[in-house]
Amino acid sequence: MGNLWIGPPGAMVEIDQAAKSFDRTADLGISEYKSIGGRATLTRNLSPVRRLKLAWDLLAPAHARALDRIARRVDRPGPVFVVDPAAGNVLAPAQAAGLGVAGATGITGLTQWFKVTTGTVTENTGTPGTYLFTAADTTSLVAWRCVDTVGNFPATPGLQVSFRAPTAIAAIGTAGVGIDFKKADGTYLSTLSATGGLVSGTVPANAAYLTPTAKPGTAGAYSLAGACLTYGGTAENGVPGDGLPPMSVTGYTDAPGRPLPYRTISLDLVEVSSATG
Repeated sequence: MGNLWIGPPGAMVEIDQAAKSFDRTADLGISEYKSIGGRATLTRNLSPVRRLKLAWDLLAPAHARALDRIARRVDRPGPVFVVDPAAGNVLAPAQAAGLGVAGATGITGLTQWFKVTTGTVTENTGTPGTYLFTAADTTSLVAWRCVDTVGNFPATPGLQVSFRAPTAIAAIGTAGVGIDFKKADGTYLSTLSATGGLVSGTVPANAAYLTPTAKPGTAGAYSLAGACLTYGGTAENGVPGDGLPPMSVTGYTDAPGRPLPYRTISLDLVEVSSATG
């Protein structure tokens, strides 16, 4: 498990001091109503909202200043991304399972995955709601898109990243995987690649985003279930998706520590639906 990183793409700050408290419970959005007769009716939002509550005692000055700037939006008005060390897979839950997102508008097939070269991403007619990548030839390549931003996955130089191909693709002897790194403007920078189903490495200088890719190397149809993108560790098979949504700070405390110049800092963050919120 790695450290917590927080900030905008390309400029996330690594906090290597463990928080004294760390609550990552999702808000399930469930409301309960009881009738006069005592029966209960439940309503639930389609998508649970992630909330984080973090607190540090005697935080080093450099890290305290960085968190203060993030909380007060000194450097940018929009939300930030939090690389949660407890998240084993930053792919969206349905995306990691090779599924469409039930009830979501426009989040399906080519929104979660897209072909880089030849091949197609289609719904499996035999099992509705599941998706397949059909490789037309040995060069066919499929890529993963960050569902939470409908774009590239945020990254920052020095961050350890690891990607494991879907189970069906990783099992093919001709498989290959890669991670494309991109600059802040989205232009291509470099690629980390490996044969087989697993690739791991460090985000290079000047990178702000990344895109994982997989190549079966053999024509055929392959389930997209079982993929894993991990920050700060090694991607493993069968890890549920956790997502990587943009978040905004909704609560902040900053108190002098004893001894100075250490500080006691706490942050409350909530998932937002807009990358500019």
